[in-house]
Amino acid sequence: MSNKSTWEVLSHININEKTEKKDKLTYLSWAWAWTEVQKHYPAATYEICRNEQGLPYIYDPLTGFMVFTKVTIDGIT
Repeated sequence: MSNKSTWEVLSHININEKTEKKDKLTYLSWAWAWTEVQKHYPAATYEICRNEQGLPYIYDPLTGFMVFTKVTIDGIT
């Protein structure tokens, strides 16, 4: 087991070649990010958050549709 914190492990992953652009936004796809988390923390889990209407997404006219999640790694969410 590593003595490094979760932040130390994940923040050292080079994502430069995996980011995507949409208009002015640069983002990392959930699928790629989650794959990297699972490589280092296979017991990690996530929960998709729902808005007041019970929908798993929100819409913002400036950025588009967004999904929010709660990620739990080693008991910390």
